[in-house]
Amino acid sequence: MTITETVTSPNVEAPTVVQLTGPQSSRVGTVYAWRRWATRHRVLAAMLGGAVAVHVTTLLGFWFGGFGLTRLDYNTANGKVYLPDATPVQQFLVGGLSHYVDGVFFAVVFAIAISPRLPLRATAVGNLAKALIFGTVLALLALFVTAPFVFGPTRGVHDPLVAFHAGWKYVLSVLLFHWLYGLHLGLIYNPLDDDDERQFDRRP
Repeated sequence: MTITETVTSPNVEAPTVVQLTGPQSSRVGTVYAWRRWATRHRVLAAMLGGAVAVHVTTLLGFWFGGFGLTRLDYNTANGKVYLPDATPVQQFLVGGLSHYVDGVFFAVVFAIAISPRLPLRATAVGNLAKALIFGTVLALLALFVTAPFVFGPTRGVHDPLVAFHAGWKYVLSVLLFHWLYGLHLGLIYNPLDDDDERQFDRRP
């Protein structure tokens, strides 16, 4: 790909067009091409971003225990809600399916209903900030709603502040988990502003 740049000089009567080639221009072209695709296929891009985000974050959640945090296994936790009397394997598989569907669903909700309403431009940094804000909201829902009213009762615990009584490591783990989800979602679901898309379309 070739990127052009106009250079003016007092000693030159007409603008000079300089062509930028090489790996740097290819990288710029690839990023813009992806962002244009995400702009024109927002639901598909959000579904892809949600699938990647929930998969990577779920794997990292299993590893939290190795870093001194609380190991998070939302697959099994969901499975115990849907199949309380099933085997651990059945709970893990069914809960994992539910967890992944949730990750994709929330990504689509973010793309359609949340991201357009946040007062930030759809730049690379702006999209990432929006997704991190969304991840924070999901983390707060997990701490104040899901933990006490969904997961807690399956363990015989009825405490609206159970997440906080579990200790600061659990709270931090939940926040980090959902920030990582937002991070990966924002990196993949990265549409252009309308002005940026028109500028891209004018590129040679």
